[in-house]
Amino acid sequence: MKIFITGGSGFLGSKTIKKLLESGHEVTALVRSESSLKKVSGIGVKTINGDLDDITKFESIFSKVDAVVHCAAPVEFWGKWEKFDNQIVQASINLARKASDFGVKRFIHISSESVLQDRNPLVGINETYPYPDRPNSYYGKAKKNAELALLSFETKMEIIILRPTFIYGPGCPSFETILNKANSGQFLWIDHGKSEFEAVHIENVASAILCALKNGKSKSIYFITDDQKRTVRDFFEKIFIEYKVKVPTMSIPNYLAEVAAGVIECVWLNLKIYSPPPLSKFELAFIAQPRRYDITKAKTELGYSPLNFDLSLK
Repeated sequence: MKIFITGGSGFLGSKTIKKLLESGHEVTALVRSESSLKKVSGIGVKTINGDLDDITKFESIFSKVDAVVHCAAPVEFWGKWEKFDNQIVQASINLARKASDFGVKRFIHISSESVLQDRNPLVGINETYPYPDRPNSYYGKAKKNAELALLSFETKMEIIILRPTFIYGPGCPSFETILNKANSGQFLWIDHGKSEFEAVHIENVASAILCALKNGKSKSIYFITDDQKRTVRDFFEKIFIEYKVKVPTMSIPNYLAEVAAGVIECVWLNLKIYSPPPLSKFELAFIAQPRRYDITKAKTELGYSPLNFDLSLK
């Protein structure tokens, strides 16, 4: 199969490219900078220069591919809404529309569990669970809006939406921040880290993408997880030990943390501060909001079968 991928130089995109090539697919990756080109060069992938701000400059590629895998998105949770709307919502809509115009058969959209994250526990739920009115981050709001737009898009092209949870594995960019906080004494457990926690190894996400390229129902959403029962403490304590970081011991109740996050966000929003606050509702939910998803749909319709990976990230 001939596949076009966005976000190919990122954490997920680069792993997906390798997995696609190993499976015998022909891959063309969108690159928008010299640094992106360097990251994907040398592994047998074709490249095309361009930016999702102006798809017309590389639209001819869509006449040469069977499927699109859309991984690109700014993985940020604070800033100006216009950035999230442009780079996630509008970029996804425009990419899908152009792919459809050129007769691409299948469009794989990488979304996120953050579309459902507000304050309520997300335990034992499946893909029928309703969206909250307001996800607790602009990233979640943008991913939600992109999902809704793709689900309502009239097209013969098959659209599959994958919702991975927190993605980890070798080279995970988020762990640098978390480890730095632990080293500096800024990492606190919430309710002693007892909340259920979802995560998915990057190898499993890449495998799910391969499954979605040939299976699944159009206009369907699929949760992608490791399908492992864990708590926040189970997950992060192992990471701290792996990296020889002293395991944090301090814990505070969730209700106090919620008050603090609400006050801080209010100040940041009122003062129009676009740099990330020291604590946000999204950051709090990441380690405090109970989450455990039913992935029966991904297993039965996609043929997804997650492997059990050790938490070692080196």
